[in-house]
Formats: sequence, C-alpha cells, structure tokens
Amino acid sequence: MRGTWAKFLLLGLVPLLFLEGIRLMVGAPFTWGGLATWWGFIAGVLIAAALSRPHSLDGTRWYWPGLLWLGPGAVAGLVYGRTGATWAAWLLVGTVYVLLLGLETVLTGSRSRLRRWAWRGLLALTAGAFPMALSQLESRFADEEFFVALEALALAVFWLLLVGVIYLTPTGSIDANLRAMAAGLGRLWRRLKLSSLGLRPAVGLRRPWKKASAQADAGRESAQAGRFPIGVHGKVDRRLAGLAFCLLAFGGLNGVVWAYRHSFYPPVAPTYPGISEQSPFLCGRVPPDPQVYDGRDVFRRILARVEANPRKGPPEYGMLALGTGERRWAELFRESLLKEVDERRYTGPAHSVKSVQFEAALRAYYYPRVRDRFPGLFSEEEDRAVRAWFAAINRRALTVEWVDLMYALAFSKWPEGPYENQENGAGLLALLEAEGLADPVLSPANRAYLARNRRGWTARFRVTDDALVYQPEWIDNAYFQSLYTGEPLGTNARLSFEWLLFQALPDGAPLRYNHPGWANLAGIAYLGAKLFGDPRYIWLAGRAVEALEQMGGYLFAQPGVEEPVPLEGRSPTEGSCLLYGDSGLPNQKGPLAPDKIVFRDGWGPDATYLLVNLRFTGWHRYKATGTVTLVYRGEALAADVLDGQPFSWLPVGRSLFRDKRIPRENLNGLVVAKTGMAAVLYTLTGIGGHWAQDPPYYAEVMAFETGEEVDWAHIRLTGWRGWQQDRWIYFSHNGGPFVVVDEARGPAGAEGAITWHLVGGEAVEAHRYRLGGSGGSAEVILLPLDDGGRVEALERAGSLSGLDVAYSGISALRAATVFLCGAWVGAEVGMEGEGIRIAREGRVIMLPLSEVKQR
Repeated sequence: MRGTWAKFLLLGLVPLLFLEGIRLMVGAPFTWGGLATWWGFIAGVLIAAALSRPHSLDGTRWYWPGLLWLGPGAVAGLVYGRTGATWAAWLLVGTVYVLLLGLETVLTGSRSRLRRWAWRGLLALTAGAFPMALSQLESRFADEEFFVALEALALAVFWLLLVGVIYLTPTGSIDANLRAMAAGLGRLWRRLKLSSLGLRPAVGLRRPWKKASAQADAGRESAQAGRFPIGVHGKVDRRLAGLAFCLLAFGGLNGVVWAYRHSFYPPVAPTYPGISEQSPFLCGRVPPDPQVYDGRDVFRRILARVEANPRKGPPEYGMLALGTGERRWAELFRESLLKEVDERRYTGPAHSVKSVQFEAALRAYYYPRVRDRFPGLFSEEEDRAVRAWFAAINRRALTVEWVDLMYALAFSKWPEGPYENQENGAGLLALLEAEGLADPVLSPANRAYLARNRRGWTARFRVTDDALVYQPEWIDNAYFQSLYTGEPLGTNARLSFEWLLFQALPDGAPLRYNHPGWANLAGIAYLGAKLFGDPRYIWLAGRAVEALEQMGGYLFAQPGVEEPVPLEGRSPTEGSCLLYGDSGLPNQKGPLAPDKIVFRDGWGPDATYLLVNLRFTGWHRYKATGTVTLVYRGEALAADVLDGQPFSWLPVGRSLFRDKRIPRENLNGLVVAKTGMAAVLYTLTGIGGHWAQDPPYYAEVMAFETGEEVDWAHIRLTGWRGWQQDRWIYFSHNGGPFVVVDEARGPAGAEGAITWHLVGGEAVEAHRYRLGGSGGSAEVILLPLDDGGRVEALERAGSLSGLDVAYSGISALRAATVFLCGAWVGAEVGMEGEGIRIAREGRVIMLPLSEVKQR
C-alpha cells in the first residue's frame, strides 16, 4: 500500500521537473517556497483525480464521483470573478484540471485510437487555454499573443503529463488504499452521527467490503463501493458529456474572442477642461530660441543627408533627382527601379511583413514624377514593364494572406489584403489610382476599398499606434490619400504636424518610444512647411538636420519635399503641453483621449525636457500609463529601456522588441505585483516576470497648469489590481530643479515599486546618482517620504549603461524624485517640516507636500 502511494507521488515529479525546466529556460529564479507550491498543487490535483476517477458501467454510461468538485470549483470561480483573489484562482485551476482528468477517462473510452487521441488533444488544449484565457481576460489581453500561445501549449503538455501519472499508477492498488480510507471515514461518519442531520452516507460507506458474486457486477461494484467515500456521485453518459464539453468550449472561445476584440481601447476616455476635437492641445508659452534657419539652406542640407545614405534605393534617387534636377540621379533611379522590376520585388507573399506596401507606395510616388521630369528616361518597353510590375503589386495588395486573418480577428472585420496599420494599404491604393498605375481590372476594387475606408486626415490627425516613429509614415499615407481625393487640407492635417512639433526635442535630436527606431523629424517637418507655409517647421527641420549632421547620420526619402521652401524658419514659442490624441484602431475611431504631457523650459539646445505617457491603448500597445518616458537635457538622463534582443524564432513582423512585449518594469513608473490568475501562471511557468503587465488604459489628468516659473501636473492611476497612484510633477523653468512626487496605495500585503532607469547613472551617495555621460551635468535624488519602503539600485546589463533604481514597499509607497541640472547640481535636498527643501548657493526652493496633496 505504501509502495503504491510512493510510486504515485514519485511519478508526480515528472510534471514538477517539466515546470522547473520551463522556468529555467525563461530565466525565472528558483525558490524552495515556489517548488513546494508546485509540488503541493501537483500532488493535490493527482490525489483528487485518483479519488474521483470515473468507472464504466456499460461502455457508454460512467459512474463519476468527481462531480463533488463542481461545488468548490463553482465557489472558487465566483470568488475569483468578484475579487480576483489568488487563492481562488489556484483552487479554480486545480478543480478544472481534476474535472478534465476525469473527463479524459470518460471520453477516451472509445476503441478507436484516433478518436481517443483526438479527445485527449482537445482536453489538453483546454487545460492550457482555460487558465490563459482567464489570465488574459483579467489583464485585458495585455500580453504578447505569441507568448500567450506558447504558455498555453506548455500548460497543455503539463496536463498530459498529469494524465500519464494517472495511467502509469496501478489503479487496483490505489483502489485498495481508497477502500481502507472509506472504511475509516465510514466509522468516523457513524461516530459523529451525521445521519441525525438528515444526511445519508454513500453506498461505499455502508458496505465498503461487499464482494461481487458475478463477473457482470464487478464494474458496477467497483464504481459504487467506496470510490469516493463522501460526496456527490453521478452517472454520466459519454456522448452527452462530449457534447456538453464541445458546447462549453465553443461558447467560451467565442466569449474570449469577443473580449479580445474589445480590449484595445475603451469606448469612453477621461476628459479635461479646454480640450476638444478642434483644440486637443493645451500649451504654455516660452521665449523663442534666437536661432534662425533659411528654408533654401535647410533644403540643401536635407538633400545632402539623403545623398549620404548608404542604403539608397529608388525613392532616395528619385528625391535627389527631383530636388537637384541632375540627370545622374535620374539614371540611378531608373537603374535601381528596373532592377526591382526584374526581381519582382513587392509582388510575392508578404508573410508577416505587410508594411512593405509602404515601400511599394514610395515607388509609385516617385516613378511618374521622375519620368515626367526627365522625358525619354524610360523607353516605351521599360514603361510597359514598370506598369505591369505595379499591376502585379496591385494584385498582391488585394490578396488575402494568413496574416490578414489575424488582423481581421483583432479589428472585427472581414479579411482584406490592404495593410491597415499606418494606413499603408490605403496609401498604396490611393497612389496607384491617382497616378494611373493600377491594374485596370482591379481599379474598381481599389476605388471601392478607398470609398469604404475614408482614412487619413479625413478621419483623424494621428496614428493610433503609440510610437512616434509611426506618425511620419502615417502622415505620408494621409498625404497620398489626399492626392487621390483632392480634398483641401483641414484641421486634422495641421494637427498631425503639430503633434510632432510639440513632442520634438529642443536640440532636434531623434526621439523614440515603444519602438527600436528613432524618428528624425527633418524631412517630415519640411513637408509641413511646404503644405502650410509655417516657419516653425522650417526651424524644426533645420534644428533636426543640424543634429543629424553632428551625429553623422543620414535621411531617407521624404515624399512631397522636391523643391526649396523660401521661408525663414523661426522657433516655436509653445512650451509645456498637455496632448490629447485620437484613439481606436486603424479601422475604428475611438474617443479623444489623454496621451502625453510634454514639459519644456525652452527651445534652446540645452533646454530641459520631460515627456510623460498617459496611455496603454491601440494595436501596438505600450504599457506606459503614467510613466516618465524621457528626461532630457542635451542628452538622455532617464529613459525607458528599449534595447531588447529581437526574437529570431518569431515571424519577422513580430520579432522586434517593442509594443506589448516591452515589460512595464522597463519603464519609469509604478509597478505592482501580479495577483489572481496571472500570479498562478507565473508561479507555475515563470513566464512574464513577477510584476503585473496590465496598467490602466489611461492616466487621468487631474490638473495641468503652466506659469512663468513653474509648470505642474497631477495625474492619477486607479483600479490597477487594487492600487491607486497619484503622481505630481513640478517643472521649474530656467534650468531649475524639477520634482516628481509619487504616492501609491494598494491592498494589504501587496507589493509595489516606483522604478527609474537612469542613463549613465553613478551613485554619489545614498540615494543620490550622477546622470548622463557628460561629466556630471545632472543629478537625481530619490527621497523616501515614509518609513516603510526601501531603495535599491542595480547596474543595468546590456548595451545601455546606467542604473535601474526602484523604491519598493508593501501596501503603500511615498517618494519624491528630484532632478538637478546645471547650476543646481550638488544642491542640498532634504525634508524640512512637511515639505522638500532644495538649496544651492543661497538659492532655496521649498515644495510643501501638504500643497501637493491639495492640488
């Protein structure tokens, strides 16, 4: 008897080692407490499954004592659904696994091996998908889809290993153990006289040792004679059980798909006084920078940066040909374009990278313009070949591929070939039609698509994906669509360029968030100057190309920039700004929503700049709600950690370290520990880390004010696994210090932290760190405001040098982060009474914390 139980529990080591192997592969830390948790969970599931294993009555009907588990499972499900409690999530998963193990016995009773393994496979997929689906519903599908699928597959294999343990353990020996347990429990039952309460013992308790007299009754007696001594017993029809399982699985799948489709953005968003569709930006004022740029000179310098591009292709040669009027560039354009025609570029399956439709659109833009500017450049035969090539591109653009099915599922639409993101498909079809390059047979389909999908500046002013690098590409596609429609430029067109202008770094350096690519604004700003005659964009283009020259960088082609704009570029005077933006998906317009706060004390090259992100919505979701994306003063001082290795085993279009796969702890803001189903799955597999990855959709802007000396804002996160965070930012002008005050409160015993990722960080003293790479041009002081937290600093691994600093605590956090720049470096910072005192060479700044709370 003891040997059987020992073997039973020993076989349980196989799924345990499998889980530990998964955790080892993903780099999760090993802990004895965690090992004990997995062992307890596995042992509990196996014992419960053995106690409640169904027995066949006649091949179709089964006697199943496992129905006992419906009670605690339902209670756990209700508690989990109402509170998200982690203990309820554990009990719910364990109950479902026990029921699935029993259902496996019932449904695999067929003589057909194919049918048995088909049922077993469906049940295994359910065992993997069920907890993952609950976790994704809990987190509003905040995790990367490919990794979710892999984790579900790992759990499916884990469940199959549990099935193997059940089958490899001698059932008869376990039956003897269970009958002995039944006898003991029967005696206890009678001793406690439970029957006086109106209860009746199960058959096995009354006659646990009854011996069958006939072979025909052996199955029935095995089922009824004490398989599970106390509980609800039931007879189950295998066919009805299979039908019920399929209906539940199909209904659950449809519910999860519906929830996934509605997870990208909420139908309503926080508002703010003074913000409207016509005026989505609130900005203060700063003195202009004295630097002036000549539009003709900036154009020449832009062309020089395009010429310096070592990766020039037809678009770059086309821009140089049109911008300089030199035939040598036109000849290079012709040669490179005909080479792509011969290679049938952009006419094959896109696989996972449909963004190549934008590359094809650039060719469609430059070809007719270079051809018309240089008559005789292309022979009639070459022109026919090029037109046939564009017709093939048109056919491919309307061809539905497997990746379109994925987008159709997420975007709640019928799959179509044109690429929705950044409106690349609409931009390509619009140019093919506007320039007469479309396949004549497909032209009605092109026009029908464009009529059904009126996008670009007609619908919105910004791309719905949260990455600055996408906005210039989206503007290009909006420009292409305007060439097709001929509609005049309106408010959305103007706002689309201001969206870039108000986020631009004061020294013109490239900016990025949520994407490994940097957005240099020289070309797109010059297009804005051409379209609107606005000298601010000449200035921005000049400042951006100047920064590029200093870096030794280069530019790619910019459609619409083919001639100089004779304007004198002068600096903007907009200062700190609250920016609201369009939300939704490429094919769905959402509400105007909080998006960014930009703090700046001027437009000079050494001006201070701080960017705050307010959102976690859209297709390319970025978990940045309420975080400080960048602190900058001539160089980055604190920034999101975006230097992650691509996942080479994923499809090319999904392999970059970006979007939802950038973990929340890589950003500068609040992180909270996982709870509920997310905590269960992390404990089992180690995938995804300790911190929750589902911040709220938006940070609500409680206040935003600008002034002559200080700009300030108060933002709030609510409803994040029981946590609420208030963040106040005080931004001084004229190079003064700026302060970020955080106060967060969560459930009892819950762990949280405020993270900062400091560039070039070096500890000077306790809680004080030197920033940047220019010899101590800035410092940051992390000032705890309570006694319950602790500060920890770790050197960052990887290519980006710096420190990762976290202020962590249990249930509550209060801390102030003080940035000192220029003449304020080395200032004394500390608490004085109920406020923060900053003093340097006789200059003193006081920030009363009571005033912070009132605001």
